[in-house]
Amino acid sequence: MQWIEVKVVTGRESTEAVSERLMSLGAGGVSVYDEMDWATVKQAGLGDIFPSLPAADSGLVTIRGYFPLSFLADGKEEELSSFLLALPSFGLAPAVLSTEQLNDPAWEEAWKQYWEPTPVGNKLMILPAWLTAEPWPGRLVLRLDPGAAFGTGTHESTQLCLELLENEITGGETVWDLGCGSGILALAAKLLGAGKVSGVDFEESAIRAACENAKLNGMQLPFIQADLFSIEAWSLLTQADLVTANLTADALLTVSSRLRHILFPGGRLIISGIVRHRQSEVLAAFLLEGYQLKEKRSAGEWVALLLEMK
Repeated sequence: MQWIEVKVVTGRESTEAVSERLMSLGAGGVSVYDEMDWATVKQAGLGDIFPSLPAADSGLVTIRGYFPLSFLADGKEEELSSFLLALPSFGLAPAVLSTEQLNDPAWEEAWKQYWEPTPVGNKLMILPAWLTAEPWPGRLVLRLDPGAAFGTGTHESTQLCLELLENEITGGETVWDLGCGSGILALAAKLLGAGKVSGVDFEESAIRAACENAKLNGMQLPFIQADLFSIEAWSLLTQADLVTANLTADALLTVSSRLRHILFPGGRLIISGIVRHRQSEVLAAFLLEGYQLKEKRSAGEWVALLLEMK
């Protein structure tokens, strides 16, 4: 059977939007290659393990998605093209689209060659599940296979959340991961020493991926399927010491008034998926809800906020 590799070259600020659109169009897998990841590796002191460092950072990322041949005939290519053309109107980077026909029967594995072990913060190493586990001195290894869910640990908004998370987990905390995707933030919280950890996502594929990733790491965590834009969904969520929500600015604004009800007094909230030009808008909304800003981190075009409920 023949398959189509869809390649999109764009700026970093468009990475999450393009990746999610490829998933929604039915991609069997999505990979993101970002030169900045290599710079992170070098800063982490792992240059000897990953010696192929680029000479300069172009600011571009290459996103690949893999589809059945019908992608070219059922209107999805035109839908994707229209979406990419509209990116600048949302303040995101323009993109260039190309496609290539593949005859490799192992197409489902092709995207995996572009994902390497990723050090995050000072404590974590995100290891692709299909690679042989090796000891990483001084780091906790989180094995991950995103499947059809977004979240590999290479995206800047995810990394910012993980960096904040490692400083907030001291042991035994109750944690909710909202919009859990592959489960990466929930699993990292548990690996760092949190107590009861749960995740929620609207997509059934995300729940399946999160559960499989929990098994990969020898964990049993509850992941539930629910629509966070539905009031009824919030009755399923119990109170927690810490909540992570790596969503989008619009999604965060929509649920901002509900988040306080699942936090214990003095609880903390990590939010990301916020593009730089909308950080003031999002922060203002959460300050009005009674939070205070404890820390802000940024990378590329993305911002993450650590907030505390007064």
